[in-house]
Amino acid sequence: MTPDREALTLALSDHPFRADRPLYPVALATDGEWLAYRPGSPRGAPADGSLLESLLPEIRQLALHLALRRGLPPGATPARIADPADWLAARLLLLEWRQLAVGLDELALLDEANRRAANFVEAAGWTRLATLPVLSAPGLAPGVLQGWSETAAPQGGVVAGSRAFRRIVAARLAALFAR
Repeated sequence: MTPDREALTLALSDHPFRADRPLYPVALATDGEWLAYRPGSPRGAPADGSLLESLLPEIRQLALHLALRRGLPPGATPARIADPADWLAARLLLLEWRQLAVGLDELALLDEANRRAANFVEAAGWTRLATLPVLSAPGLAPGVLQGWSETAAPQGGVVAGSRAFRRIVAARLAALFAR
């Protein structure tokens, strides 16, 4: 059975994943990646308890690091160095999402992001559990991801919450590179 097929089977199973600790919803407006490649902000403003990727520059730093580990193609530097799997792997590692809402068309992307995240932490001598898919209906706001983590997103507004959560993300990035 392929990893994509296993993920689909798990997502559709009658026995959902149960964490030994509570999981908290942590939504992320992916405006950091969005603004890097498109003009204007993504539609669908995040709600309170959400994070703004543009205020978490460590995600971009790790996404670029993951991409550069594979090397640049010969010739001119491409316009886009980090691909969507690099960005998602960085988010999985730094936000420590245990589950992520995805559509059927995104299962392969989640599988590749899990693989890249695992390869990165294994090179540092760590292990990590793969982020599991939570099958969602199409039509979610573009530019917003919904995940679940053991760390709750701070309340008190999107900007203030993102700034407070940045301390956690920065510590996680430092820990990843400390080994």
